[in-house]
Amino acid sequence: MDKVKSVSVSSKGQITLSSHARKQLGLEKGSTLMEVVVGGCVILMPQNQILDQIRSRAQRALKKAGVGVDDINAEVERQKDQRFAKQYPDLP
Repeated sequence: MDKVKSVSVSSKGQITLSSHARKQLGLEKGSTLMEVVVGGCVILMPQNQILDQIRSRAQRALKKAGVGVDDINAEVERQKDQRFAKQYPDLP
């Protein structure tokens, strides 16, 4: 199968991806794509893949830094307490 395909843009700005591309990327009805314009090109990437990559990088960085879920939750609570105390200084 050819690697380069052409698609047409409808009057509503819609395009149709080939069934081969949808199957290869695991796209189904309702799947979300990220759109990136680079120079004169439009790059479409499955959003779930992008989020998986970000999540994996974040997990590796946290592990390398020695930070766990409990550390993050404790920091969130600390930040909430600080904001509450600042916003309502007269409450205990």
